[in-house]
Amino acid sequence: MWENDRMLSGIQLEEGMEIIVSGFPDVYKPMGKISFRSTTLELVGEGALKAAYEKLKSTLEEEGLMRDDRKRALGDFPRRIGIITSRDGAVIHDFLNNVGKYGFQFFFQDTRVEGQMAVRDLMQAVRNMKSRDLDALVIMRGGGSLESLQAFNNEALIREIVDAPFPVIAAIGHHKDIPLLSLVADITVSTPTAGAQILNTQWEAIQQRLYEIQNTFLYYSTQQIMHSR
Repeated sequence: MWENDRMLSGIQLEEGMEIIVSGFPDVYKPMGKISFRSTTLELVGEGALKAAYEKLKSTLEEEGLMRDDRKRALGDFPRRIGIITSRDGAVIHDFLNNVGKYGFQFFFQDTRVEGQMAVRDLMQAVRNMKSRDLDALVIMRGGGSLESLQAFNNEALIREIVDAPFPVIAAIGHHKDIPLLSLVADITVSTPTAGAQILNTQWEAIQQRLYEIQNTFLYYSTQQIMHSR
């Protein structure tokens, strides 16, 4: 296994550890040597996953990455929005059905959102988004178990979003253990609908204020006309 692939797995291998290894057979033709080239590693069992989760959570807390004073606020009237999720799920449709018509410009990156292979996809998507001038990045997926959300508990991916130059909104569903990516994200919600509403908030407020000004203007204009008769 190449070292960068091992590092990306986020697993510190120990003797006797039970793991799932994915890869492919590799043949070295000059010697006729066949080997198994590993590409991903995964821990087996909820107990092992939970222990790894708590260990990484403790590390991130000690570094202050979960503190509110480290997190970035959403800027005024965000318009340029990056979206990272799978195009095949209901998540993206729920989000787009609830986001307001306020002139948003969306930049979409289709990725895997489940399994160890999703880590590489998600990291590349975040890196691609970093090259864009965004007001915010939304990372979404539907609910799932601790096992199915493992990509969002990956240390390399978490550090990638911490280093982002724009606020990151995590809209990742969960049944019990909130993903570590959500704990370090600048804004955390549990559904894509809530993620859309976060983006709508300032636009809805200014729209309401404009309605109030318009109504006040019409009221005083009517009063002026009536007094002048």
